[in-house]
Amino acid sequence: MIRLAIHGGAGDLALGTTDLTPHHSALQAIAARGYQALREGAPALDVVEQLVVELEECPLFNAGVGAVLSRDGMPELDAAIMDGQRRCGAVAGVTRTRNPIRLARGVMERSPHVMFIGAGAEALGRELGLEQVDPTFFITEERFHQLKIAQEKGVIVLDHDDDEFIDDESERAANAAADPGFGTVGAVAMDDQGQLAAATSTGGLTNKHPGRVGDTPIPGAGTFADNESLALSCTGTGESFIRAMFGQRVHGRMCWSGLDLQQACDEA
Repeated sequence: MIRLAIHGGAGDLALGTTDLTPHHSALQAIAARGYQALREGAPALDVVEQLVVELEECPLFNAGVGAVLSRDGMPELDAAIMDGQRRCGAVAGVTRTRNPIRLARGVMERSPHVMFIGAGAEALGRELGLEQVDPTFFITEERFHQLKIAQEKGVIVLDHDDDEFIDDESERAANAAADPGFGTVGAVAMDDQGQLAAATSTGGLTNKHPGRVGDTPIPGAGTFADNESLALSCTGTGESFIRAMFGQRVHGRMCWSGLDLQQACDEA
């Protein structure tokens, strides 16, 4: 019995933002293609990778093109992929590989390691023949505008929680049109062989310190899969998911305490 879920991030849209049609349409179209692929027998791992690639290419979300910017105005991208046999690959601080999730899978399948960061990750991407781009390829006008507001307020925020750092109602309304949409992206799936897989990709937090890494590329925190329990892709403030080791904690409650998914998530 096949299963599929995708997400485009957590958080609140800016005050006055009511038309979510573009976001919903993008998610529905991408999910439909993934579900059809599963129906045709595609492995869960291939499906979650491809869906996240599509989400990375969509500027509505905080991954790949349209990722939020660090304090220095540059994108720093994190991604991870994991299958139900606990094979996993992750990258952090990527600035030139067009699709970080493809690089994460390359780490998993074409290296002896689990995680690469920064320059080492970029070098591996070139070695694997993955498409390389200038960092400005990922930057959109909306994300640049959002960074400037965050810097003026002196805060670090979730990619689209504009209300968190805009105090004046008129200022909120004025900036609502610049709201960039949802955030961190992810996909989880079970194929017709019962195999699970999870993939997550993100640009992190607006105005974050350069070099900051969140939960997305950490197996057992923001990305997790185990055929005994679940496939999981998290979104939110990464530091909280890391401190909780959220993915592993949910898995443990399902396997060892007999809780269902909702109960395990609530307790974790």
